[in-house]
Amino acid sequence: MQTSNPSSKGTALITGASKGFGKELAISCAKRGYGLILVSLPNSNIDNLANQINENYGVQVDTFEYDLTDEEKVHELAAVINARFSLDILINNAGCGGSGEFEKSPVAYIERVLNLNVRATALLTHLLIPALRRCNGHAYVMNISSMAAFSPMGYKHVYPASKAFLYSFTLGLREEYRDSGISFSSVHPGPMLTNSDTSRRIIQQGIFAKFCLVGTSKVADKALKGTLEGKSVIIPGIGNKISYWIIKVLPSAWVKKMLTMGMKREVALYAVQSS
Repeated sequence: MQTSNPSSKGTALITGASKGFGKELAISCAKRGYGLILVSLPNSNIDNLANQINENYGVQVDTFEYDLTDEEKVHELAAVINARFSLDILINNAGCGGSGEFEKSPVAYIERVLNLNVRATALLTHLLIPALRRCNGHAYVMNISSMAAFSPMGYKHVYPASKAFLYSFTLGLREEYRDSGISFSSVHPGPMLTNSDTSRRIIQQGIFAKFCLVGTSKVADKALKGTLEGKSVIIPGIGNKISYWIIKVLPSAWVKKMLTMGMKREVALYAVQSS
């Protein structure tokens, strides 16, 4: 799907764009006048969002439906983008997570987290460097990590590890491309009320999780602002910034134990409610 009214500001590609944080990032980019390339899973009604954004902000919106856990689809998407577009902003937002006992976690879940959060992000970034180099000025890559990247914790297992990869991956590329005209930023959101399941889990995690809560649209605006300012690490919200320094200052063994205890309570409560 392609709408009219091309943007002279530039073009931003956003993965995982059909709902939640990805949708808010798309709106935030459109508010600034960027044309959009929205990537989502098949049958996600992404064209409806594209039409809304075009009507509200008058920017060009192109949509693509690909399951990025499929490596072949990542290559297909990149080939289309490199053939048709230059990119000013690449936002790697598509990701997934969850919690539970490691032994009881389905292999399919573990593979999906690693394929989407790690492999798809790294591969798509690698393949789209040509489109980023063709932009008119400075290009930006925003990788959506998480506050979970800053400390391991039990009962989350592969999710924090995948987000820690994104953190390290982004900062390494930032150094490598320092003089290239491409800037890399790692964004670390904390709790966000993106859907009913997420809301329930945040409430169950207690007062500290609620203290770190920041509205999704506000996080998106801060993430985009920080990325365009060339910041390396972006932590939206005062509660999350305080959490970051607590993690840094306290002994790591304490931090891991506290976080794991919180996740263990959540997993136990979720199991009771689901039974």
